[in-house]
Amino acid sequence: MPKYSFQQLDVFTDHAFGGNPLAVFPEAEGISDEQMQQIAREMNLSETVFVLPSNEERALRRLRIFTPTRELPFAGHPVVGTWNALAREGVVSAPEGGNGSVRIEHELGIGVLPVEIEFQAGEPARVVMTQGAFEIGKEIADLDGRRTLARALGLSVDDLNESLPVQAISTGNSMLIVPVNSLDALGRCSVDSASLIAAYRSAGATGCYVFTLETKEESAAHARFFVPDLGMIEDPATGSAAGPLGGYMVHHGALSVEPENGVYRFIIEQGDFMQRPSRIHLEVTGAHNHVEQVRVAGSSILVARGELIF
Repeated sequence: MPKYSFQQLDVFTDHAFGGNPLAVFPEAEGISDEQMQQIAREMNLSETVFVLPSNEERALRRLRIFTPTRELPFAGHPVVGTWNALAREGVVSAPEGGNGSVRIEHELGIGVLPVEIEFQAGEPARVVMTQGAFEIGKEIADLDGRRTLARALGLSVDDLNESLPVQAISTGNSMLIVPVNSLDALGRCSVDSASLIAAYRSAGATGCYVFTLETKEESAAHARFFVPDLGMIEDPATGSAAGPLGGYMVHHGALSVEPENGVYRFIIEQGDFMQRPSRIHLEVTGAHNHVEQVRVAGSSILVARGELIF
């Protein structure tokens, strides 16, 4: 019977049992598409990654990302966690002296993108992923639409922040960005799955990222991600949603931090309401009404190793 080793990591955290869990199969050659989906269902985490040789000469590896219900062309915490795992496996070596960063390219469903692995004392400390192009989608501006969306989140329309738009934004996956007034409102979110799915799909989005500018720490925003059509109501740390939110905040001038050499650096809090605190680092190049590039970064903790036998 074939055996495939895997690692389980907690991503976007610096301690075990925080962040977003991820399973990584570093050598997945020989696993069929059907088996990948079965394994992801067996692991029962928000995502499971299967690492393969790349079809593109310049890419070091190809990453295939599965939820328990389907494959995704792009996701955030799977990329950050997988390259932490692969660096531990020696696929990427630390620079001479053990400190510094190494830049590679990898293949995802949306194409080939760069990744940087930052090392400290020879160990992977942080992974920085460049996301896709910043794209602005549909806005839900009419009162009836905003009221319907608020109701789907278990809120009143008065809980929505009127100074910022409800808008679909993409840096690889389109996300409906929903600003609310306070941490209290964010904590009161109680999702009606069918209504919320209908609301974000009507905007051309694949999930709903609700955020407030009120934070628990010295961060830029606190957020929750709801995606019930992927088989989970809420996700504790979502890089593919944090990227769009980061670009949105720069585009709409919603940040209090100043850029350094044209780059805004800030943190988004997530996962606290699930008892899995996560901290997602953003680096956004650009200015108000002009976003050039979005990068998402974070650390990961290895929590388990094992073999799957089937």
